[in-house]
Amino acid sequence: MNHKTEIVALIPAYNAARSLPAVIAGVKEFGLPVVVVDDGSDDATAKIARTAGVVVLRHPVNRGKGTALRTGFWFILQQGYKAVITIDADGQHDPSYIPSFIQAFEQARGEIIIGSRAGEFGGMSWLRRFWNKLGVRTVSKMIGTPLTDTQSGYRLIASTVLQGLPLRAAGYEGELELLLKACKRGHEVTEIPIISHYADGRPSSHFQPVRDTWLVCRTFLQEFFWK
Repeated sequence: MNHKTEIVALIPAYNAARSLPAVIAGVKEFGLPVVVVDDGSDDATAKIARTAGVVVLRHPVNRGKGTALRTGFWFILQQGYKAVITIDADGQHDPSYIPSFIQAFEQARGEIIIGSRAGEFGGMSWLRRFWNKLGVRTVSKMIGTPLTDTQSGYRLIASTVLQGLPLRAAGYEGELELLLKACKRGHEVTEIPIISHYADGRPSSHFQPVRDTWLVCRTFLQEFFWK
């Protein structure tokens, strides 16, 4: 596999002008094409991405991370890539793990490869940690493989997973929705260990603890109890 042409990096970005240049540069070191979805930023995010020479898709208003990911997935499927690596624009995901994702994919270890933070959730609220642990246990039981992290946004996803997958979630809960629906369809999931780097010691500044934790919880309940 020539991963330089068959795997693409997708960066959903919102007001990420300060951190985005380093993220794009880090990804480019590994020869991957890059797609940035600017989710209605008020700053120079889109301009910076264009200057860096990457593909830029732009929402005129902020629509949420889940919607930004769906926009990117649609474009990537149209272009015929075999897989996508999703990486956050705020610098918490170290691009140096990209070769590990690619190696796991080439070895057919999974159709979804999660960058697991291995239980290091010190910046999360107790409620978000609770739902993450419940998600870990449930998904692990579903697929028969022990997982340690179901909410990490640093992932490699095969295009075969995305084709026809009915994704609707608009916010951070979109990552859990994708994982749960893919598992229901029988797609293989595995993990590689990563360490996230938070600028202020906490997860993304755009994450709203009460609202987004509720949406993650609701997504989990919808997939398992309300359908």
